[in-house]
Parts: sequence; structure tokens; C-alpha cells
Amino acid sequence: MAQKILVIDDPQTAADIAENVFARHFPGCDVLVASRGSDAFDRLNAASPDLVILNDMLPDTDGGAVLARLAVDPFAANTPVLLLADAARTNQFNGKYPNIARVLAKPATMDALAEAVAEILGGKAGSRRMLPGRTGGPAFTGHTGVISLRQALHMAQGDRLTGVLRFQLGRNPIELWMNAGRFLFATTRNFQLYCGGSPVILSATNLGLILESQLNQQMTGCPIFLFLSVRNGFPHDDVVQITRDHGQRLFSHLFTAGRISFEFEETENFPEYVANFPAASDDADNWILGALRHVKFEQIAPAKRPDPNGSPAYTRRGYDLIQKLKLNDVEARFASAINGAESLQVLAQKVGVPLGDALLVVHRFQELEIVDFWGSGSLALPSGS
Repeated sequence: MAQKILVIDDPQTAADIAENVFARHFPGCDVLVASRGSDAFDRLNAASPDLVILNDMLPDTDGGAVLARLAVDPFAANTPVLLLADAARTNQFNGKYPNIARVLAKPATMDALAEAVAEILGGKAGSRRMLPGRTGGPAFTGHTGVISLRQALHMAQGDRLTGVLRFQLGRNPIELWMNAGRFLFATTRNFQLYCGGSPVILSATNLGLILESQLNQQMTGCPIFLFLSVRNGFPHDDVVQITRDHGQRLFSHLFTAGRISFEFEETENFPEYVANFPAASDDADNWILGALRHVKFEQIAPAKRPDPNGSPAYTRRGYDLIQKLKLNDVEARFASAINGAESLQVLAQKVGVPLGDALLVVHRFQELEIVDFWGSGSLALPSGS
């Protein structure tokens, strides 16, 4: 599998590194980006990188704080770090943090960065861990370099499979439980990744019960909300919808995690927390759309971000596919304006949709294979070609 690189730096520098170092010298690598220290740990939780490139000064913290936290994380302590530091500060880091592989003085040239990356990654195995939890032969396996997330979900739904579709993401897989091709919910034993957006929801819950439910999720994969509802510690009526929503938010990390492996394990012996959970009515594309709405623009790799001056156009089946989707207001307005001729920026202005929202809508439609997107630098074919 492809090696994963996490660049923790301002968006423009990160984009320059992605284009001038990795796209040019290491085209097989997946580049993930975090512009703040707080974002970096979300990305580290979501996808275990093979290398971290870290700026010593970030908007919300400094490189030393990030390195110290990495050093005490048993899953990240061995991840090599290429540190970019001010020339006057480089000696402060030498020998202080064991996971620093190299320190380069800023501003580092792209050639120096490429040389350092080659030295650190040289001889480093690109294979990923085998998926845990497998008990028999899988119904199908693959990775997203060949089969897209959408195609994997359509395979499971089309064959009406019952069991769990596992995606290897970081230290714990994301597990999507299905019954006869219908979606139940997604979960993971990484409760920090799962509960990243839940402080308000859990604010009225007893702290002791929260800690107990977190430990239970870490051991079994049972979503924290289902455990709390059984223990009468969750004062929300619609625990089913909350569990579905958090599962889709969890699944959204897969769209920005680079290439990942997956497999479907067929089983009718559901864990107790899965057995009585009602299936959703959504088909694969609507379930995926719900997950994609949780993706933030800054999480999208620079190479996959739509160009505001490019022109979206429906694929051969795109217009028919979009008729079956439960679009929100912004998505519907933008979808009605796509004509294959005008730029994304012009379309957004025409229908009164903020450009940032339009960029995210195009990303969703691309992942759903509804639109092709021609960047402003693409060559136009002659009429009739």
C-alpha cells in the first residue's frame, strides 16, 4: 500500500510541499494536511502516517508541544518526524525528542526536503497491517487505489451481503455493519476518533458512565451512545439516529485518508449491540452523501481540491444518479446550474451559493461519480471530438 505523509504546516506551504516534493519525487505517496496542531492529532488518529513533516511554529501551538504529545502516544511515538525549524532554534531540538529523524532550517528548499524525505523513507516497508478480527474468508477485499469507496459499498449492497465491511484506518479499522445489503451503522474501537464532535451531546451524562462506555467501545467497538442508552445514562430519545449520524461522520474520514485497504466479512453472528439495530432506508449513494457532508475543505488533499475556475459537468450517468439523491437546498441549487460550460465560481455566484460551499458540493458529486471536473488548465477538445 502507498505510504502516507502528514504535513503539519500552513495550507500554502503544505500545498507547495505536496506538489513540488511528493507529486514530483514520490508520486506513490498519499499526502495528508493539517494546518493547526489540534487538527494534526485528529489526522494522526484517523490515519497512521509513515512520516510527519512538522513546522516548529503553528497558529495554535509550537512544534515542541506536538512532539511531546507524539512521544507519549504509544501508537505515534515511533513515527519519524522531519522538523522544519528556524535556523536559530534547530539546536534546541537535537536529541530532545526521540522521534525526530531530521531537522531542516527554514526556509528549506524543495530539493533539501526531497533529499531528507528519501533518506527517512528509504528502505521503509510500504505494507500496512493485516485487518484484525477476520475469522474466515472474506466476501471481497481490495483497496481504494483500485476500487473506490462508492464501488465497495455498492458491491456490498448489490450482493445483499450481511456482515461487516472493514476499512483499515490508522490503529483501528472502521467497521460498517450491514444486514442483507442495508446499512446499519459505522463504528470503531478508537473512541477518540468516534467521539470527536460529541462534547455537547454528552454534557448531561455522568462522567463515570462516559469513562465506562469509552473503555467498552475500546474493547468491543460498541458505540458509546448505544452502551449509555442501555445503562439509562443517555438523555436523548433518538439514540438510533445519533448513532447513525456519528457513524457517517466517522466514515467521512475515509474520503480524506488516502489509499486504504478493506474487506467484507460475511457473518450472521452479530454482536449483541448490532443484532437489534434497525437498518437505514438509504441506498448506498444517499448513505455516502450523508457521510460526505461531514468532510471539511481543509481536510481534502490539495491535489483533490476543486479549482474554482474549473468547470463541472455531469458524467454519462450523473444526471440520472442525481435524481435519486436526497439533496439539501445548497446541493439542489448548485446541481440545477451545472452545464459543463461555466466555471464553478460563476455557477456559485449565479445561484447565490458561497464559493466554499460550492467547492464542497463538487467534491461530494465527484466522489459519487456524478460530475467530472475540468480544471482551468485542462485543454479543450475540438468540437465533435
